[in-house]
Amino acid sequence: MEVEGVGGYYGWSSSQFPLLSQKKLAAGLFLLQPRAFVQPYYSVSSKIAYVCQGECIVGLISSEDSKEEVIKLQKGDTLPVTMKEVSWWYNDGHSKLEIIFLGEYDDEYTPGEYCGFFLTGFTGILNGFSNEIIAKSFHMTKPEIENRRKDQSSSNIIIKIKEDKKMPHPCNKNAEHKLVFNLDSTKNCTVQVKNGGILSAVTSRNLPLLRDIGLSANRVVLEGGALFGPVFTADLSVQLSYVTKGSGRVQIVGPLCKTVLDTKVEEGELFFIPKFFPFVVEADEGGMEFFSVITSSKQVYGGLSGGKKSIWEAISPSVLEISLNMTSDLTESFKSKIAKGAVIAPPSTI
Repeated sequence: MEVEGVGGYYGWSSSQFPLLSQKKLAAGLFLLQPRAFVQPYYSVSSKIAYVCQGECIVGLISSEDSKEEVIKLQKGDTLPVTMKEVSWWYNDGHSKLEIIFLGEYDDEYTPGEYCGFFLTGFTGILNGFSNEIIAKSFHMTKPEIENRRKDQSSSNIIIKIKEDKKMPHPCNKNAEHKLVFNLDSTKNCTVQVKNGGILSAVTSRNLPLLRDIGLSANRVVLEGGALFGPVFTADLSVQLSYVTKGSGRVQIVGPLCKTVLDTKVEEGELFFIPKFFPFVVEADEGGMEFFSVITSSKQVYGGLSGGKKSIWEAISPSVLEISLNMTSDLTESFKSKIAKGAVIAPPSTI
């Protein structure tokens, strides 16, 4: 869905990405020019929005209390959007706005795609009811309803707002603190490796609202040639990732040491990680960045790489010696190297 000169919404259909419908996941992308406005929309799914570039104002109206929260978002911000909410989006900046939505869906009509209804515009839900019903419900005359419907019939779901129109001001900082978490901020880094990259994560510990929707998110930035992993989701969760910048290689290993995926991914593409499947992401020479949503609010990774949280580090030396068929000296050397590492590894000269 695209409006020339204004912007568009782009999704991945289940025919293009069958795993989305199989795993009840969905992905969508907003690309909005300055002053572009997305009309109020009710979604039947929960998701996390990530601002890849630009800035915007978002309105959230909960169906539980019918109160509107107006939020200011900047590059790097994440915002959970629940299935209880109506939302509208406005690019109040001076450059293009790009927002990726990743999450789950609960809808039987369009598997693998976000679905819901618009309140206004030519596809607005009110246009589906008769003039008589709407007139009674809104205490208006039939001519008034007919005029409103004519106005709406030519209104796209994404429109450009005139400069003289004033939009609502963002709410207080306390509300934003409960709803927004910035993954681009260096102070929110979970892991930072020199010449390797960074990992930033948002879970229910940072943002309690995520506990209600059962999702969490992270952002990985890799320098050229750096590695993320191998790791795996250590619970029943799966991971859906979107490449926000650069390119690289994704390798996933399934049961019985079978490589189930070994492919190159580029900016604008998705990749999916099944539960319990170890995976590695290796950045190309120009580096790579990707944003992921995990179907768990806690986000528990099993570490098969280096670092203090590595499974290799935790295993007793004697067990490692027997399992890997190594001498005690080699086992000691192996564990010491693992201890010095991290989930992100800088480029290797090997």
